[in-house]
Amino acid sequence: MSSTSRDSQRNSMLVLTYHGVFVDRKEWQAQAPSDRWYSLLRSQFRQQMEYLAVNGFQTVLLKDFLNGESPEKSVVLTFDDGHESNFSVVLPVLESFRMRAEFFVTTSNVGKPGFLDWRQLNSLQAAGMSVQSHGLHHRALTDLSNDDLRREFVISKEFLQSGLGTEVRYFAIPGGFADERVYREGLAAGYEALCNSEPALAAQGQIIPRIAIMHSTSISTFADLSQRKLFSVNRMSAQRGLAKVAKKVLGIRHYEALKHIRLRLSR
Repeated sequence: MSSTSRDSQRNSMLVLTYHGVFVDRKEWQAQAPSDRWYSLLRSQFRQQMEYLAVNGFQTVLLKDFLNGESPEKSVVLTFDDGHESNFSVVLPVLESFRMRAEFFVTTSNVGKPGFLDWRQLNSLQAAGMSVQSHGLHHRALTDLSNDDLRREFVISKEFLQSGLGTEVRYFAIPGGFADERVYREGLAAGYEALCNSEPALAAQGQIIPRIAIMHSTSISTFADLSQRKLFSVNRMSAQRGLAKVAKKVLGIRHYEALKHIRLRLSR
C-alpha cells in the first residue's frame, strides 16, 4: 500500500449502521421480513462488540471524528429508526464494553409500541450516547416536495431538541434515498452532517457514508470491515450498487419479496 493510501485510511472512519437487536431467534422471527433483514440477535451484536474490545478498538461519536478528536483505531456505531431494543438490548451491551453510539430516531414513532419513548431517549443521552434525527416519518426523501422535505428535516430537529434539551446536529437519511437536493435542504436546515447508506470509509465532511451490518453479516466479515480491509468495503459497495439496480428493475415491492425469500433460505 502506498503512503498516500495509508494516510487516506488513517484519516478515514468506519461508520457502521445497525437497526433492531433482539434477545433471541423467536423474538427476531416475530419482526416483519424487511426488519429481520437488517436486525441482529443479541448474541451476534455482543460478539461483534467483544471483537472490537478485544482487538483494541474504541467507539467514538460523530462529533469526535468530525472534530479530529478520535483515536486512529476507532469506529462509529449508529442505530437507525429508534427501536425499543436499542434501549433494552443494545444499551446494556454497549455499557458492558464501555462503548458509545449514535441513535437516529424517527420522531413520529417516539412513544409508540416497539419504539423508544422520551424516558428511554433521555436515559440513552444520560449514559453518554448521542440521540439524533432520522426524520419525521421515515419517508423516501427523494420523492417529497420541497415543503415536505423541509418539514422532515426541521420539525424532527426541533422536536428532539425540545424533548432532549440538547442541540441535534446530525441526520441519518431513511433508506438511503438521497440526492443533491436532499443534501442541500438538510444542510440548509442546520445539520452539520448527513449520514447516507453508501458503503465506504468516511472522510471528515458534511456527507457521511455508512456500512450496514445485517443479520447475514458474519463475524469474519465484521472483522475485515473493522480492520478496514478495502476488499470487504468494496464488496459491500458493489452489493449496494446491485441492490439499487434490482430496486429499479423489479420495483420496491418485488425487491422486498425477493429479500424475504433469501432470508427464509438462509435460516
